[in-house]
Amino acid sequence: MTGMGEKTVLVTGATGTVSTALLGALKGKPGLKLRALVRDPAGAKAQALEKDGVEVVAGDLEEPDTLTEAFEGIDIMWLLTPASALEPSMGSNAVTAARKAKVGHIVRNSAIKAGHDAPNRNGRLHALVEESVKVSGIPWTILRPHYYMQNLLSSAGSVASDGMLYMNMGQGRVGMIDARDVGVFGAKIIESPERHAGKTYNPTGPAVTTMAEAADTLGQILGKRVNYVALPPEAAQQAMIGLGLSRWFVGNVVDYGRVYSDGWGDFVTSDFRDVTGQEARSFRQFAMDFAPAFGGSAVPAARA
Repeated sequence: MTGMGEKTVLVTGATGTVSTALLGALKGKPGLKLRALVRDPAGAKAQALEKDGVEVVAGDLEEPDTLTEAFEGIDIMWLLTPASALEPSMGSNAVTAARKAKVGHIVRNSAIKAGHDAPNRNGRLHALVEESVKVSGIPWTILRPHYYMQNLLSSAGSVASDGMLYMNMGQGRVGMIDARDVGVFGAKIIESPERHAGKTYNPTGPAVTTMAEAADTLGQILGKRVNYVALPPEAAQQAMIGLGLSRWFVGNVVDYGRVYSDGWGDFVTSDFRDVTGQEARSFRQFAMDFAPAFGGSAVPAARA
């Protein structure tokens, strides 16, 4: 392995929001060496990771023959795959490479209520990856985080320009979690993986909220009225296709909107507090932190 008592952690999806937060939470932890798997080591985000002391290695989960060197000497793998029809293939490739490299633990970032009978395609695809992980023979921990607060940034431009929050979530109540907290949660697992072996966690935010309530909170932080516009599935689909987004991605978002509108996400758990010993960020805290993205002024840092 990498040194006396030192463990190497391979982080996939390394330039995305959650994995970036994970790397930040693991930075400086004694006994851990961080390695980021990226498609393009010359990219700006990969370069920023390298400057931050993370070892950056090239590899593509869609191409198994690019993974051998990247996985060499790995003790723990953080497995996050992008939302894609190829997700089961990418997960299988990663698990196969991990098995060959004799990885000691896999921490899988899955999705809310993943299952073979999930009412949405992404939940079913994630179930296939979870199955690959569970039958690998490698100790594992699975995270199924709730809806990310950062998803609301897709409507940040319209909030900034005309005070309209366009989402396709109906009046559903959702136990949203800040994606940064999923990184914090994952870091806690990686610090002592043996304590969490064979466990599946469902990290959520501290409270359920509707999109209308989220719009009210944004309005309070921004100092202006923000109205929630509940887009019907067809309107959401047309708007996203009009933006040039792929049909698969659009279908995935519409799928989630439909089930969340039906109350699928109306729950919170104590998993975040139980594992980390702290409270997850509230939506108000998220709104304060991201106020500039929604057209507001930066809010002085404070824990909400």
